[in-house]
Parts: sequence; C-alpha cells; structure tokens
Amino acid sequence: MAGINPPLERSAGRRIGTVAITAPRLVMSWEDWLTFCAAIVTFLSVAVSIQQAHWVNNMPALAPTALMGLLVGMIAARIRFPAVGIHPFAIAIGAVVVMLAVQSYADGATLADRLGDVRLRMQEWWNVVRSGDISNDNLPFVTLVHSACFLAAYTASWAIYRWHNAWVAVVPGGIILLVNISFLKGQPSGAFVIFLFGAIVLVARLHLQKSQLEWHRRNVEYPEFISVSAIQLTLFLTTALLIAAWWLPLGNQADAVQGAFDAVSAPVRGHSDTLVRLFHNIDSRKGARLHTFGDTLPVQGQVKLGTKPVLEVTRTDTRPGLLRGTSYDDYTGNGWKATTRDTTRIDARDLAIDETTGDYQARQVSVLKVKALDSESTILTPGSPLAATINSIIDTPKGFAGDIERMRSRTGLENGDTYNSFGSESLATAEQLSTAGTDYPDWVKQKYLQLPRSLPQRVRDEASQVVKNDKATNPYAQASAVEAYLRTFPYDLLVDSPPAGRDLVDFFLFDLKRGYFDYQATSMVVMLRTLGIPARITVGYALDPGTADQTTYTVKKDNAYSWVEVFFPKYGWVNFNPTQDRPEGGASGFGSSGDGNIEPFPDISDLFPADSTDPLPGPLVDALNEPAVTHSAPPWTLIWSLSGALAAAVALFVGGRLTWNWGLGALEPRAQLWAKTQRLAGWAGLGSRPAETAREWSRRVGSAIDREPEAVGLAEAYEESRYGRPDLQRI
Repeated sequence: MAGINPPLERSAGRRIGTVAITAPRLVMSWEDWLTFCAAIVTFLSVAVSIQQAHWVNNMPALAPTALMGLLVGMIAARIRFPAVGIHPFAIAIGAVVVMLAVQSYADGATLADRLGDVRLRMQEWWNVVRSGDISNDNLPFVTLVHSACFLAAYTASWAIYRWHNAWVAVVPGGIILLVNISFLKGQPSGAFVIFLFGAIVLVARLHLQKSQLEWHRRNVEYPEFISVSAIQLTLFLTTALLIAAWWLPLGNQADAVQGAFDAVSAPVRGHSDTLVRLFHNIDSRKGARLHTFGDTLPVQGQVKLGTKPVLEVTRTDTRPGLLRGTSYDDYTGNGWKATTRDTTRIDARDLAIDETTGDYQARQVSVLKVKALDSESTILTPGSPLAATINSIIDTPKGFAGDIERMRSRTGLENGDTYNSFGSESLATAEQLSTAGTDYPDWVKQKYLQLPRSLPQRVRDEASQVVKNDKATNPYAQASAVEAYLRTFPYDLLVDSPPAGRDLVDFFLFDLKRGYFDYQATSMVVMLRTLGIPARITVGYALDPGTADQTTYTVKKDNAYSWVEVFFPKYGWVNFNPTQDRPEGGASGFGSSGDGNIEPFPDISDLFPADSTDPLPGPLVDALNEPAVTHSAPPWTLIWSLSGALAAAVALFVGGRLTWNWGLGALEPRAQLWAKTQRLAGWAGLGSRPAETAREWSRRVGSAIDREPEAVGLAEAYEESRYGRPDLQRI
C-alpha cells in the first residue's frame, strides 16, 4: 500500500516491553511497578509525618492504611469497568480497612468487643454532632484521619493508573504534609524531603510512561531501557531540588511560611468552633489559642499555651486584673455551651445595656484601651461590658437586656486595630456581699442554676461537705469556701482529659486532683450550682504585672484564663478565682478594687449631646471620644459577585468541554478528529446521509466550505485509523 512502511524488526527486550503494554491491565510491567514504588514513597512519607505528629496518643499506624489505599486504587483503576461501578466496592473495602485499623484504639478483649465499642462510640459522637454538644472522645478523630488517609491514597492511585495524572495525586498530599509540618514546631523536615523525592520521581515516571504509550501507538522506536536513563536524570534533578529545599523555612525556621499559613488559614480559624467542639482533645500544637470565645468551651487536656502577643492593652488605673471575653451558662459534663441568647447591634459609644435593669450598687466604671496584634472579633472589657468606641454586636440572655455575655466587633479586628471599651467592676465589700440575700431574678435562676442529670451525686456531696466544714451559711461565705477548697488543687497544664463518658468535674475532683483554670473554674461553678448559688464560667485574659510598661500590658496567648462570676442581688456579678496561680477573687480580690463606698456607676448615655448635665469624669469622657482605628472592610459584595461569575464561567467551560468530548475518550486521535468534525457539520446542517460513505460525505462537506482536499485527507486518515493494520504507520 502506498504511504505505508512495515515496522523495523524489534529486539527481544523491545518485544517483551510490547507484550507487557498490550497484556491484560491487571498484569503490570516492571515500569508500572517502579511507578507504584514511587507512589509508595510519596504517600507513606505523608502518613509517617502525620503519625509522628502525635495528634492523638497511641493512634494506630497510618502507613498500612495508606498502603492499602494505594493498592486498592491501583487494582480498581486497571479493571476495565465503569468507575461508577468500581468506586462503591473500593469504598466498602476501605471501610473494612479503616475499621480493622481503628479497632485497635477501642476498648475490648476480643475483636468483636472492640468493633462493638467502635460502633457505640461513633453513634454517641454522631449524637453529639446533632445536638451541638461537646465530645471528649478521640476515637472519631482517629477514624476520620484513617478514612481520609485511605481515600486520599485511593484517589491518588486512581489518578495515576486511570487518568495518568501525577499532579492530581501529588498536590493534595503535599498540601496536607506542609500543613502538618507547619504545626510541628521544632520538628525536622525529613518527611518533606522524602515526599519531594518521591513526588518528583512519580511525576517524571508518569510523563515518561505517557510518552511511551504515545510512541507505541504511533509505532515509534525508542531505547529499550529508556526508563533507566530517565531515572538517572530525575535523580540528579531531584538531588538539586532537595538541596534547595533543605533551605526552605521549615521547622524552627518557618517564620515566613508560618506567617503566610496564618494569613491563609485565618478564615478557617475564625469558624473553627465546631471542630474544636468535636475534636478538642487532639494536641493543639504550637500554642494555638486555648479559648476561641465561640459558642462552646471544651475543657482540654495536655494544654500548650503559646507566647505570641495577641493584644496590647492600657488600663485607666495602675493595677493588673482580668480582661473579660465571654461567659458560658450550659454545663454539658464535658465542657460549656452558650445558649438562648438575644443578639443586638450597638453603635459606637452607645450604652450597650439597659441602664434601668443593669444598675447595680458598689461598682466602678473602668476603661480598657486595646490594640489588636492578631485577628479577633471579641471585644475585651474590664469587667461586665458596658460600651465600646466601635460598632458592636452584643449577646444578652434571652428576654433580658440588662446583662451582656459577649460583645464583638461587627467587622472583626485585625492587626493594628484599636478601640476603647468600658466595663463595670465590683467594689462590694465582704459585709455587703454577705448580706445580699438570695432574692435572685428569674432570668438568673432560669439560666445559671442548670446542671446535667448525669452529674454524679458525689459531686453534690463534696460541695455540701466543703461548706459544712467551713461553717458557711450565706452564698458569699459558701462561694469563698468552695474557692478556697479548689485553690488547694495543684496547678498543672498537662493533665489528661476525662475518658469518654466520664463527667469532667467528677474526674477532676476525685481522680486528677490537679489541673488548670478551666478545670477549677468549671468545678467551682458546678459545685455552687448544686448549692443553689447562680454562677457562670468566664474566659478572657489575666494581666500580669511583669508584662506591664507603667499601665500598658502586652497580652500573650499564655495569658489566657478563666474564672467564675457569681451573682449577688443588688450587686451583680462578682469575680472569684479558684486557681492558685493568681490571686483569689471575691470582695476586693483579683479583678476588683476599692472598699465599696461609692455611688452606682454613672450613666454613659448622658455623655451625648455635649451639654450633658451629668458627665462622666474627665478621663472617661476623653476615652469615649477617642476615635477607634479599624481596618477597611473588604468589598464582600463585589468579591462574591466576581467569584460567582468566575465560578459560573469555569463551570460553563468545564461543562462545555466535557460535552464536546463526551464519548470520545477511548478513540484514536484521528478518529476523535473525525467524530468532532461530524458533530460540527451536523450543527451546520451538513450531517451524513444514509448509505453515504466517509469519502462521499467529506467531499460534499469540503465543497460546501471550499476545503475539499483537506476534507478528503481527513477521511483517508479516519479510514486508515479505523480499518488499517495497527502495526503499520503512515510516512
């Protein structure tokens, strides 16, 4: 035949390679196995890095799960069957693999017992998810990590052997590895070096194999052991890149990368309250903020506080104290939740509370000048919140506007933003508080005496015994007795979290007998509530005199703190501190000042207009009139509109491309071109007619567009690809 040459005689090695390529897909050549080995090196490095991070103590090894994911994905990708029928079976196999791995973390003497324990604990965790409760069980996190590991490895192997796309396989694993390394302060970057080596080899291998398939399809001769030569070049380039990568700012040198990571992850961290609620027992890493000021407060174990500055504050007086962030009312047995709140928007400089219902005796207005050094939204106040010089959102008990549980900025706070906040602090004396009585308002009794039904009776008995031993007969004396009792417990950040299903306070009082402020404050609130005394836990920061420059303080992550607010009729909320590392609370204690001989705090709302007849003292007026410095809010409407338009354009492009190429993926390139030409001609009304040959149709279409020679040449190419011998090639 004209234009066709017979192929050159192949050597024995070349014939063996041809047999491997054309063999059934489950039979792999040595080059495919080399690719699989590169994939193993790449993804086991990610699994080992996560394992070495010790997010959860004694977590089952991830390497076998990742290896099984790669193996199942490789076999599934090489089966000649539609993906929709393969994936369900592969996922079922993955579920078995994950369960066999996770069961070793469960409790039970036999495999059946451990599998049953996994089922029950996952069911309990799902109930926690649905109810908005707090989980202290690490088994769901272990299950999630192993599931994600199997799915990531399976997807990567599918991408390698089905799509022949190394980037889809490598990029997600690289992102996971880098994120994991960014949390491992001080850890070596060996896993990253191994991953980089495997990834480069894998990308090079797939590129070469795709070229080999194309050469084979076109009957192009190539060296028998081209992979050996290529691997030498790949190793050389990999070594050069690894030398450069060794200087990347990882581990202790990760300042630049850490800054970029913090900026990118800021939106996620801003909405991480749910993850903290469900997985709060995992290792927090690198001193992440202990309190997020969200709707839940999980009490964590093995706490690592950081030294990163988060605020710079200036008080109007010269004493340290407490910076209030938010409070919680609902004790779950594992931590705290904030419930049944009303939300109100408050303009800058407006009084945020109902002054008629929030007017208590023996309180003083204090001012806090704050400069944010990190992203945040909660407005910190000195005592119970009153007002701020920025537009705010306040959360108050449902149906009562005289008490603020949390105040936050409408637009959030960024590094460099400043504001002034106003709060009221108790100056009541021990005598005044002792005679305050028990005539609690309904909103206080309904919200701040709650206890779970599962609270062990011995916690109630312990509270009663403490006040009995101290001969405390009124709420103030009883609160002081419980505070003093809990201050005898040693301070320890590295205590364990309670086991799954165990009450936090019961575990602290009778097993741990040591802990840090979240444990002590939680225990005091619960014990007081068993005595009928309304109390709530409050979180924020504690100012230390050692960080002060006159009255200016640098607040760091390790200044995080929690304490107890106890309600007293006529006097409002009074601070108590049951943790021994800082001074006690109560009358004139930590967060209080004075002797109680003052008038009720002035009305801030009278400051405006300027001719107010009852102005506040000069420094408070100056602080209220001082302008805040806030960042410009991004044009979210424009951003979301453009993002939506871009997403629509991408979806339209991808959808059009998929539609255009639908059903043509298995065709030879010349046959694909012929099919696409027929589609276009059909849209133009030049579709093929019955009994019309390919050449007849091509001549008719070519004549219509004045391109008959080209159309006939396309028909000849199609006929050759469709009916010609596969071992012949056109010259």
